[in-house]
Amino acid sequence: RQFLLYVFVLLVPCFVLWSVGSGSLQTPAVGLVHLTLTHWFPDIVNGLFTYGANALLMTEFGEQGGQPVALAEASHRLGFQLNPRILTYSMPFYTALYFATPRDNYLANYLWGLLILYALATFGLLWLCLKELMVNLGGLFMEQPGVVVPGTNLIGLLYQFNVLVLPTLAPAAVWLWQSKDSPLLAEMLGPRRGECVQEQTEGNRV
Repeated sequence: RQFLLYVFVLLVPCFVLWSVGSGSLQTPAVGLVHLTLTHWFPDIVNGLFTYGANALLMTEFGEQGGQPVALAEASHRLGFQLNPRILTYSMPFYTALYFATPRDNYLANYLWGLLILYALATFGLLWLCLKELMVNLGGLFMEQPGVVVPGTNLIGLLYQFNVLVLPTLAPAAVWLWQSKDSPLLAEMLGPRRGECVQEQTEGNRV
């Protein structure tokens, strides 16, 4: 009960800080995906840029009558607005779980956990961009000559996994892995498991 209370109390400030700083938080991930997409699809992608708390995926096409056309035939460059926050809310969730758990060393393991989640969010942002290109450009993107483009099923599957499953599952998995030897987790797993973990923890301290 005490653990759950701590989690709920910490969730509020963690999500407030994440909401305020989400624009700066996503900048390195946007930069990495920008480099990946512009080198992978140089004839399609102009770049990925931060836009407040969102991101803008700009293409090498213009828009006319709701259809992508050559940039020379349009007055504006065609781009799509993305919301990277749907991928990074795993971080405040993980932070609340982590600091609600009693442990001897907080900072080092916490930073490693954040690094893992950030790498997963960056990977997810890549597939979010690929989904936007697939849906909005269709054959212009999927049928590029001389370029290896993932299939529609793979893009759809990894997009859904990274947006719907991973932001919730990954922080819990990282927390469980980092807390596997804690007395709190041992209690939650049952008395027999608790006694084994408690003995192991005391042995390590000795």
